[in-house]
Amino acid sequence: MNYDVIVVGSGNSGLISAITLLNDKRKVLLLDSNNNIGGFNKGVVSGRFEFETSIHNLYFKDSDKVKNSLNEILNKCSIKDNVKFSTLNEVCKIVTPDKTFTIPFGIDNYIKMVEELVPGSEESLNTFFELAKECREALDYVVHNKDYLDYEHIKDYYNNFMRVSPYSVSKVLDAIGMPLAVQEIINALWIYFGSTETEISFVEYAVFLLNVIEYGLQVPDERSYGVSMMLANNFLERGGEIRLNSKVVNLILDDDKVNGVRLVDGTIYYADKVIVNSSLTNVYTKLIKAEDVPRAAIKNIQRRELGYKLFSVHLGLNRSVEELGLDKYTYILYSGLDSDAESTKMEQFYPDNQFVVVHNNGVKDISPAGTSMITLNTMFMVDCFSDVVGEENYYNLVQNMAFELIRSFEKKVEVSIKEYIEEIKIVTPLDNIKVGDYPDGSVFGYKLKGHDNLLPRILNNPNEQYIKGLYVCGGFDGDIYGYSSSLVSGLTTGMEAKKGDK
Repeated sequence: MNYDVIVVGSGNSGLISAITLLNDKRKVLLLDSNNNIGGFNKGVVSGRFEFETSIHNLYFKDSDKVKNSLNEILNKCSIKDNVKFSTLNEVCKIVTPDKTFTIPFGIDNYIKMVEELVPGSEESLNTFFELAKECREALDYVVHNKDYLDYEHIKDYYNNFMRVSPYSVSKVLDAIGMPLAVQEIINALWIYFGSTETEISFVEYAVFLLNVIEYGLQVPDERSYGVSMMLANNFLERGGEIRLNSKVVNLILDDDKVNGVRLVDGTIYYADKVIVNSSLTNVYTKLIKAEDVPRAAIKNIQRRELGYKLFSVHLGLNRSVEELGLDKYTYILYSGLDSDAESTKMEQFYPDNQFVVVHNNGVKDISPAGTSMITLNTMFMVDCFSDVVGEENYYNLVQNMAFELIRSFEKKVEVSIKEYIEEIKIVTPLDNIKVGDYPDGSVFGYKLKGHDNLLPRILNNPNEQYIKGLYVCGGFDGDIYGYSSSLVSGLTTGMEAKKGDK
């Protein structure tokens, strides 16, 4: 059968790409190897609780200052009025042996919080936020004019942006004279990226922190999978086709141009454009014959470093968050605020860092009355997990690690949760390989580092279409990793596919 576009993978990024092209009156087929849509968002029911594998459900609020904001994307997909949100009260709570502080919304509130921790920090913080605002405006200009950049315009209006764009966070903060104690607080959200202050670009991190603090965060009441279902229903109602249990084993090429896909059962679907909701690694090492892979694609994959791997412990507790004494949505636990030192600890089998989400403090009725749901996460930066865990000891070690995370959380946050556990589900990097075919179990995309930071990715993204008619979307796309970023990737990839006609 012939289609205008085939989308492989029904994660939210793939769904949004499919709808974007359907909006342009294209005949679109969406394929997924699983028996359900949603990609990484699918939930698992255990007793009275429904755990969702994806916990990356933070969204920027709608704002006139943010193009391609979440609400704008959902509006283009015709589901904006159906998705309800709960607004978070603060960014997160940081817990270390030396400092514990809650990061608030609002620039003035943030400066006041840091000033209380480090008196005399206000001047350098004001400099930081003014520079971050210029970087945000400049980055917005670059994103929306990347095909016809006027470098003289950038030089005239965003001179400071040009000066800082090649450098890391730590380099720029040193240059503006920010005290080290303040830098450590500024950099406390580095774990969202999996890159330290000496690796991640200043532009990328400063704009992220500014947006989070200034615009706030929300979570969808219907959860990530609910958003997936709304997108899928809208796609079907408007004439799109979805075929589940349809595993694509290879792309069909004709004279270095995509021509369709072949399924595991031999079925062939033809199209002049194919969008794959996956990673460049999977596309060019699994879906295309080795002799047909362009040399430039292989070089691109080889120069990139996979981001960290996730180990998650989902808990269903028979006590409410009020009874447990947990009043924050996100807790980030470090053994210190030096991100380089903390990153090194992620090379150990038992890393001491945690990223914890207390779901009921986002959506109150996400679990039955009198109960609560918590997800504890730790990350591995290298293959230490697979180096230590083997078939003979997998279950014992995984269970021991899960309870070590629970014990550590109880001790550092000074709460008791172990005795109230009713249901538990552990998700390891190996599970993430099986669930989402993530390369080496890395769900956080390619690591942001040096020449592979956000700005170089944006500018180089058009050069990554190595085969005519083939596009890649999702968390491994040119944008930074994150749930919001994967939605943006779906929209921008669909738009790029439209432009490919011209």
